[in-house]
Amino acid sequence: MIASLIPVPKKMNLLNQSTLILVTILFNIFPLPAFPNSNTVEIVRGSSEQDNVTLKVRVVDDQRIPIRGLNPEDFKVKTILPDGTEEILRDIELIRPEKAKPDPTYLVILLDMSGSMKHKDDSGVKKLRGAVDGVQVFLEAIEAQNLPVEIALVPFGEGCDNNYRVSQEIIKENLESSPYPETKSYLNNLAKVKVCASTNLYQPLTEAVEFLGNEERFQADSSEIVPRLGVILFTDGFDADPNRNREEKRFQELKNIIEEYSSKVTVHAMGYGESLSTVYNRATCDYNLSKERQTVNNLLEWCRISGQDIREFIVDEDRLQEIAQTTPGGISRFPRNAQEVIDSLNKFLTTLREYEITYQQPNAEKAGSYETQVIVNSETHGLVNLASNTKTIRFKNFSYQPLPWWVHLLFLIATIIIGKVGINQFKEWSEDLKQQAKRNLNS
Repeated sequence: MIASLIPVPKKMNLLNQSTLILVTILFNIFPLPAFPNSNTVEIVRGSSEQDNVTLKVRVVDDQRIPIRGLNPEDFKVKTILPDGTEEILRDIELIRPEKAKPDPTYLVILLDMSGSMKHKDDSGVKKLRGAVDGVQVFLEAIEAQNLPVEIALVPFGEGCDNNYRVSQEIIKENLESSPYPETKSYLNNLAKVKVCASTNLYQPLTEAVEFLGNEERFQADSSEIVPRLGVILFTDGFDADPNRNREEKRFQELKNIIEEYSSKVTVHAMGYGESLSTVYNRATCDYNLSKERQTVNNLLEWCRISGQDIREFIVDEDRLQEIAQTTPGGISRFPRNAQEVIDSLNKFLTTLREYEITYQQPNAEKAGSYETQVIVNSETHGLVNLASNTKTIRFKNFSYQPLPWWVHLLFLIATIIIGKVGINQFKEWSEDLKQQAKRNLNS
């Protein structure tokens, strides 16, 4: 409600309270328009082999979480033929994400080691312990699924004895392939650290994005699959620059960098801890703040928690959401306890695979190109005529399928037989010529 955007002093007289109630009622009579769900379907990649087409298709809900459990009958492919006519293809083969062949992936996990990680979550678990256990389970899930994922676990935090600076060199050194023995050992050591650092969100994330976006071996030529590149920003706080007036400028600089590499690097964000409304409800504040006004800056300026530093309990949900939304496919999660940390990391894991659709292109022409679209309808999942972006599928100068090996063998045998017969006939013909020559000489 618009009326709730106005901060209201906690001490109000009856007249002011009545006025606020009246304004609130008026805005309830004329509510703001509701926004529809933003479920989407996207063709991530398309390839062709002869006249067969394979599409990687991502279907996500309004929180960008991949939707699983769709069936072949939920999909149809629309293709535009060379004469301009559209054709709907229902005869397709579908491989579900959990069965599809995964792409190679390079993933940087930025783990917050600030002093606030010593506090307990909603379930009574120390947040650092909950974070470490969650990442351990995440690694084990990757191993169990045999996913080709290289991971760099990179702690961050600065300003105390346990200082964790982040650089591209450190990220590169920490990259490890499954089964991650060194990463697991590192996690166990981090769980024992007496955390005391402050949170610098933007510098570590900048280093991670630029490293993934520029590292030469993560690029691929036209004949290879480009690997997936991703960052998981795991924090329980906000950017703790003492000068909050600089925060907006620093964030915009970070956002520009993320946008520059957004076609290559996907950024996910996880804020672990209490919601801003929970912190507000247990704080003593100078003003009544509506939910929309419960921002980081307002809580820092107007609210206090007796005997504790309120800065250690604030998670900047708005910034983390905006960071994730800057890249296509990026998601944000806000776990309140250790189990939700595991659940959130599992959500990130689902983004590494998509549905795989294979079909035969009608009237495929050599070197031809066809505009293709995927449409999803599933009553079970509440998806109605959900159409993807249009993807151009280009065909090579394909030739007919090679003959089976046994056909080649038959040709070889036939060639040998025919050759042998021909040689024998040539010998007989040659002998006849010799005899004919002798007879001519004798005569």
